[in-house]
Amino acid sequence: MYKKYLWLVALWMLCAVPGFAQLQKFCIPGIAPTHHVTSMELSPATTVIDNKGGVSIDTLTAKMYYAFNPDYNVGVEVPFSRYEAPGDSHNGLGDVLLSAQAVQHSEYFDFGVKLDSYLPTANDDSLGTGKWQLAPAVFAVYPVNPNFFVAAGYKQTFSVAGDGSRDHINYGRVRVLFSYMSDAQWWITFDPQYYINYKHAHEAELVWESELGVMVNPGTALYIKPGAHWGGNWRSRDWTLNMGFKILYL
Repeated sequence: MYKKYLWLVALWMLCAVPGFAQLQKFCIPGIAPTHHVTSMELSPATTVIDNKGGVSIDTLTAKMYYAFNPDYNVGVEVPFSRYEAPGDSHNGLGDVLLSAQAVQHSEYFDFGVKLDSYLPTANDDSLGTGKWQLAPAVFAVYPVNPNFFVAAGYKQTFSVAGDGSRDHINYGRVRVLFSYMSDAQWWITFDPQYYINYKHAHEAELVWESELGVMVNPGTALYIKPGAHWGGNWRSRDWTLNMGFKILYL
């Protein structure tokens, strides 16, 4: 299971290394949650649900976000997925995500609200939840200095309609994001997330994700984003690996 993504890591490294020679002095867009530009992105990813049992979901997600200005944007994410388990596999469309966000600036902090909507578009039960979900979120960003910021937020996800035979969804996520942006136009983040399952109040999960990215030129960016289950008695995954190629300023 590990070997099938080694070529993706190698591809990212081969693209990123020559990219450093092309870097220029300009703002890194889309890193802080409160700044957006119109963009298109392709993101291959794997989520290993049970590493010992060989259960995983691989996805290739096409993302398109339109920014009316740096403070208001809407987007859509379309995942094409493959579920793998011993003796069982399925391919097809996953649950499509629609998103909208607004940001307000103040003297010391930036504030934002976001609404995600997950549509039950998956063509197999293993590729989606079977539920239409809403996920409102609030967040704040504090710029410590021009190269470092801290962000914190809360997101509530719940199902409102869908397949009556599938489990209802109701969980919250507390997120803290630490991000360093180099003058050489690369960035690194540390992103711990705490999930609370409100269907079963005793279940919770701590997950970490980190991102390393680079601006190849003023209009394109590459990143790699590993993550893993860190603790708790609710286990949604063992580990994850996401990668991405962004085209900016469309």
